[in-house]
Amino acid sequence: MSQSFETFVPTLKHQKLLATVEAIALEKDKVEDTITLKQATEDAVKYFEQYRYWSIDNAGIIFDRKTGLLWQEKKTVNNATEMKQLNLLGLQDWKFPTQGDVKTIVEDNNNHWRKNQNSYYLLGSSIIQLSENQAMWLDRDYPSTHNNTGYLILAINLYLKGKSTLQILKTFNKRKWDYKPYNVNAAVEISILHKNANIINQLSEKTYNYKPELSIAQVWQNIDYISSRLPKIDALKFTDVEQGMWEFFVPKALQGKYKKVQSKQFCRDRNPVLDIREANVAIDFGTSSTVVAIRKNGKDELLRIGMQEKDFAKDVITDQQYENPTVLEFLDLQNFLNEWQSESYRPLVDWDNIHCSHEARAALRNNNSNTKVVSSIFARLKQWALRNEQTAKVRLRDQQEYEYQLQPLTEYNPVKGQPIQIGKDYPQLDPIEVYAWFLGMTINWRERGIFLNYYLTFPVKYSNEVKARILAAFRRGLQRSLPESLIYDERFNEFSVEELASEPAAFAAAALERLEIEPDDGGVSYAVFDFGGGTTDFDYGFYRNPNDDEHDEGWDHVIEHFGSSGDQFLGGENLLENLAYLVFQANSSECNKKKIAFTKPLDAEVFAGSELLIAQTQAAYTNTTLMMSKLRPLWEAGKIDLDSKGTETFKLINKDGQTVDCEIAIKQDELIKFLENRIRQGLRDFFIAMNVAFKQQHQKLPELIHILLAGNSSRSRMVLGLLGRLDDEKSKALHQLLLADLAEIFEELPDLEIHLPLDADPKNAYAPTAKTGVALGLLRLCPGETLKVVNHAAEDNTDSPFQYFIGAFRRDTLQVAIHRGQTYQEWAELGKPLNGVLVMGYTTSSSAALENQVKRGDKGVFEQNLRLSGNVQGHKVFAKVLSPNEIEICTAQSLDDVHRQQTNNNRIIQLSI
Repeated sequence: MSQSFETFVPTLKHQKLLATVEAIALEKDKVEDTITLKQATEDAVKYFEQYRYWSIDNAGIIFDRKTGLLWQEKKTVNNATEMKQLNLLGLQDWKFPTQGDVKTIVEDNNNHWRKNQNSYYLLGSSIIQLSENQAMWLDRDYPSTHNNTGYLILAINLYLKGKSTLQILKTFNKRKWDYKPYNVNAAVEISILHKNANIINQLSEKTYNYKPELSIAQVWQNIDYISSRLPKIDALKFTDVEQGMWEFFVPKALQGKYKKVQSKQFCRDRNPVLDIREANVAIDFGTSSTVVAIRKNGKDELLRIGMQEKDFAKDVITDQQYENPTVLEFLDLQNFLNEWQSESYRPLVDWDNIHCSHEARAALRNNNSNTKVVSSIFARLKQWALRNEQTAKVRLRDQQEYEYQLQPLTEYNPVKGQPIQIGKDYPQLDPIEVYAWFLGMTINWRERGIFLNYYLTFPVKYSNEVKARILAAFRRGLQRSLPESLIYDERFNEFSVEELASEPAAFAAAALERLEIEPDDGGVSYAVFDFGGGTTDFDYGFYRNPNDDEHDEGWDHVIEHFGSSGDQFLGGENLLENLAYLVFQANSSECNKKKIAFTKPLDAEVFAGSELLIAQTQAAYTNTTLMMSKLRPLWEAGKIDLDSKGTETFKLINKDGQTVDCEIAIKQDELIKFLENRIRQGLRDFFIAMNVAFKQQHQKLPELIHILLAGNSSRSRMVLGLLGRLDDEKSKALHQLLLADLAEIFEELPDLEIHLPLDADPKNAYAPTAKTGVALGLLRLCPGETLKVVNHAAEDNTDSPFQYFIGAFRRDTLQVAIHRGQTYQEWAELGKPLNGVLVMGYTTSSSAALENQVKRGDKGVFEQNLRLSGNVQGHKVFAKVLSPNEIEICTAQSLDDVHRQQTNNNRIIQLSI
């Protein structure tokens, strides 16, 4: 008797896995049986159809395959009465043959009744009976008939007539008849035929309602693969004394969730605490892609998330594989939601219902004209996080055409040290939490270990409120990727997800090291132009040696950064959305005619008639995404393929939800010109902000500034051309335009050492690049590391730096009163109201830092009419910064009155673009 072992398994997961694996095993059996049946059928039919005559059951019966008739081999019947009583092979209803039946036999030279090959005689007889009183001549009068009796009688049976070869073989087997080719000696071949016929009979009638016999290892080996397409668990993981399964470890608090199962194999449990790694995880959550970096034992590692199986199998790993697309693809949203809400920790989500990252983006790029697939892909996770409750209405549609409206992102934090409970107040679907969970499942893969300390970095302009919401989503998602049994150990209290540094500061930490730029006592000046998918961040600073106090504290080097700002709408994906918008605008007539709607980028201008075309619908979003996919090569490579007329036929979704063909003209030269002007404006703002930042912090410009280019978009030929790093004529012309801007910005231009975007190092897959540098740099800033970061903006304010220029208009020119980076809670005079109203202007453009550079009505300049109550004659309007997007205003006669709180019209103003 074989030994049986007891193993504790989590009940719900085991039930789901068992059902899944049983279904897979049955399906595998079906597939294998189908293949076996097909081969057996082909072989049996092929052999059976080689021979016309078959001897049946040694009962004196011959089966004629050509006619489907069973014939008596010899005469045993003398008259019609005996014919009616005949019972052969368990069959009744034997008959006389017809004239046609006889002709078919006698005219075959190989029939087995003929004694003489030169005659039609059967069994030596020249006459055969066709009925009780009619016979047929087989000699010189063939095939005539005459009235006669007493001659050769051979009974036939029509039982198999009209049946296919397969049906005939099944009948032979079902009736257990022995059969072989008549007068053929081929025992081996006949045995194979009978074996194949048995297979045909068995598999044709086989039902698949049985329970396959499965070991625990077979049930559990694919748990990581099912959810995240991670590799199958090796057999030794279940049995080796040094290994074991986290899921089989049962803390006292979870005993009610476990059940005993019997197994012929001893399976080991493993306390997940044993696999906790003393290492930090850095996450650069980007608009287009996300980078995950781990530092263990002083060595860096980058992770690939949501790879396709075929890519995991490749020997060559590219640096792009570590740039994990920030994308989700919803194939079956309802099934996913049921799975997602079924358990708090490591829910058994089926990858066939939702794809993440690389595979999701591959689906988009491989199906960029398929509206069903495009609609199911959510690629704006980070932009969605920035939306407020009024603008956050986003609808998802899966590939089953089920629609779901996302609720706004909220700051729903798990309670420190306590398990997550999926209750009615828990967010039903938070895409950022789901994405973070997928990241966590790969980070905390059982072959890598468990990590408890996570650090995220954010763009400089993100408010504390936005960052708190994103951090909360990551805390939930990452925590839910941990083994549940770990939650009940005291070490779980170490779990943390925190903000650390800004994205450009983190990049500087990695780039300065890779470029081998050494600090000095006075500080090496640098400026970061971080051109990403959603925004462009600017950051400026010094890289220096520690002073004596810092050295005594243990710091080896110091980064001081200040003047953080950026261009909110200069990002690769935003540029693509603007290109799509411009194409739709140029084809507004076709769009009107076909009832096509599209979305408007936040920084785009409306045009005449646009109110009929711009919409915030799933169809409009899908149309924009389709256009962006077509235009992507123009942004990334400078050209797209079109027909000779410069047009392309698109399948777009109209306002009735129908897919229609639209002939769209694309003027590439105009679109490239837009990109050049927009990037030039972004670089101009970067240098304006640089001039202001260094003068405010250092009172003067340094003699030399290292320009560090971060983000994949900084690889654009337009960026490099404008900065003078390319030698072709087009690039030289662009550079002259930027030089003219610099001459206007700087009284004396400092030396600018412009470093090319960091490329991959073929000798070190984990070397920082323009994209991975942020996450790898963040590892150098984690607690315990010896690189100190001094953020002067954080010293001045409790929130992110204020990003607006605010003032009033004089002669239609914005007179700036509050500047970017303004200290919070400091009152400043905006202007004097006229007739009880002050027209307040505001912008994020760095051009506002230059005197009289921003005009009323310029792109990116916004207004609010501040309507004031009471008698404000002789009063002025004052304002102070409360948060990155809020100011407080009041009216008073003087700033002294404001400080004495002798004010009116106090209110909070939300700034939005």
